[in-house]
Amino acid sequence: MSVSTRDTLHLLLLTQTQNDAEQLISLIRNSGSATRAQTVTSHQQFEDSIRATRWDVIVADPELDGIDFSELINQVNRLNLDIPLILAPRKVEPMLHETALLRGVAGMVAFEESNTLVLMIQREVQQLRVRQDIRVLQIRLREAEKRCRLLLESSRDPIAYVHDGMHVYANQAYLEMFGYDSVEELEGMPVMDMVAAESQGDFKAFLKEYQGVVPEGRVLHLTGALPDGSHFPMQMSFSEAMYADETCTQLQIKREESTQVLEAELDELRIRDATTNLYNKNYFVERLTRAIDQAVLEKSYSTLMYISVDGFDNIKRAVGIQQSDEVIRAVAACLSEHAIQYDITARISDEAFAWMMPGRQPEEAQQRAQALVDAIAGLLVDLEQQTIRPTISVGITLITDNSPAAAEALQQAHNAAEAVSEGDRTGNGIHLYMPEDEHQEQELRKAEDELAEAVRTNRLKLLFQPLINLRGEDAEHYEVLLRMPDKDGSEISAGDFLLSADISDELKRKVDRWVILHATKLLSVHQRKGNQTRIFINLTGASLRDDGLAGWVQVALKAAELKHDSVIFQMTEEDAVRHIAPAKRFCYQMHAVGIRTAVSRFGCELSPMDLLEKVDLDYVKIDGSFTQELENNPQSGKVLKQLLGDIHERGKKSIAPFVESASAVSSIWQYGVHFIQGYYVQGPQAGMTYDFSDEDAGG
Repeated sequence: MSVSTRDTLHLLLLTQTQNDAEQLISLIRNSGSATRAQTVTSHQQFEDSIRATRWDVIVADPELDGIDFSELINQVNRLNLDIPLILAPRKVEPMLHETALLRGVAGMVAFEESNTLVLMIQREVQQLRVRQDIRVLQIRLREAEKRCRLLLESSRDPIAYVHDGMHVYANQAYLEMFGYDSVEELEGMPVMDMVAAESQGDFKAFLKEYQGVVPEGRVLHLTGALPDGSHFPMQMSFSEAMYADETCTQLQIKREESTQVLEAELDELRIRDATTNLYNKNYFVERLTRAIDQAVLEKSYSTLMYISVDGFDNIKRAVGIQQSDEVIRAVAACLSEHAIQYDITARISDEAFAWMMPGRQPEEAQQRAQALVDAIAGLLVDLEQQTIRPTISVGITLITDNSPAAAEALQQAHNAAEAVSEGDRTGNGIHLYMPEDEHQEQELRKAEDELAEAVRTNRLKLLFQPLINLRGEDAEHYEVLLRMPDKDGSEISAGDFLLSADISDELKRKVDRWVILHATKLLSVHQRKGNQTRIFINLTGASLRDDGLAGWVQVALKAAELKHDSVIFQMTEEDAVRHIAPAKRFCYQMHAVGIRTAVSRFGCELSPMDLLEKVDLDYVKIDGSFTQELENNPQSGKVLKQLLGDIHERGKKSIAPFVESASAVSSIWQYGVHFIQGYYVQGPQAGMTYDFSDEDAGG
């Protein structure tokens, strides 16, 4: 049950006391963030640390003796690192606050205002992640632009880029169509010159209509003009593009033949719903995606509505499928009457419609939605045997540069429509989507219910990932990993699930016992085939505090006919430190009957060796971030080498997870690691199927 190292918050601290640092780390972990922290007390230690490790955030007390926060910023800047610095003095002085912000400090909050400090740390880390993602995306964008340029050059379709009505680029096919030898001859020439005089009026009207922002996918049928004075029928289509880091319009031209006119008509039929003649879902999602992209690029906005016919299943049962289509057609006709130019309306399911209004203010959109609701409420649909009076529920969400992807935006509007009929309401109304805390609480309760149901119905799934011993031990080792099937058929890591959701201790204990029971049964079957195999089973902090677990474990092992040394129980460093007395007692009880214990995610505490002095553990699995940093930052190897040296000095067997490459194995081998685990060896599998005989013990 582990969390991705992407979620491990790397925290560098400069505090008055060790207790202050531990207090802050505890608060951050209680807020749900896995944390790896270190304290330093001098500028030299600070520079050594930021050279060796990639920290997410620095928290410093500006009143600390021998530390100047301005020099801390200079040290970070000299190394050209992106690490936010937060100051946490005992008391915030306005002059100091202003000076700190001017010099580049990310923020300042009094150390005693612990909740605010934690929120600021989380905000800065989130923004750091966004900046890191943007840098990766910029690289991918440059690569994509190179590929696009190559595709444009090789395309047989005439394509040009236009900015403010002037050509800025054209491919070879475009140059050949209009009789030019090079792009330089065409640069700065108005695109209007490519249109025959008889079509220029229509073209001007089109450009004026959209005020220079041409909608993607719009097609014009015009007459083109060639340099020799001849004319030809053409189809001109538009899309957004970037050229020389500026937004422009991509123009694609096709000669129109009689068959192309027919193809255009067929294309129009493909994007229409056969029953209502509104657009279909695929086309609407495409247009919605464009609107979201345009909101990001041009800071434009739109309004999205999800319109559901209330009680449509009851209508269908009452009048039949064919007659219910008449109801849908009547609602669609009413929707079309209320839509105005440039609105997009579509049927997106049996009983649901979508309506997108470009550039509309929320207040105006709500007024128009209410007008539609009132109109539908007065609509009478006369069928053969009865009259139906349908009503609708309308959910509204705003499309801005902060909107999610199209599918999620539609889901937001759908959720808002469902809210119309919550409680004592019965639909026939409108609701504006708002991300509320109450909804999040409902999701947490729902998460616990889903997990409890999965335990009751045995829908949980066990996977096994091998650990390779680099020091010659014959026994095979696997870690047991837990997955829970999701609604869409994917699988959720139960470790992530338990840590991210507000799951009760009682349910966590049930999950742990489920894992122990089923894993030991499978191990028993595997050992009866002649395999000398041991498994690591993860426990939550709730189980460490379960006084009855030690006795129950012995009963479970006896029922599975397993020797006690076949199972190794593993806890996280955070749980062991947080529940030090129960962890110490549990390990003592296990060792008394010959069962070994392990700790995972080790090395994140300020003084990690304190745990090994207090709790008797046999195996120590370091935090995955140490391994992953080896490939990205060779300097981090010094930190890992020291950590492993301290572990081995205390007689513990070490495990390095997240080993993804041969180079990582080579480095880790030099540090004396006992076991390696990761996709370089093998990813988690449904059974204990790894062939250990292929491994050359000892590296």
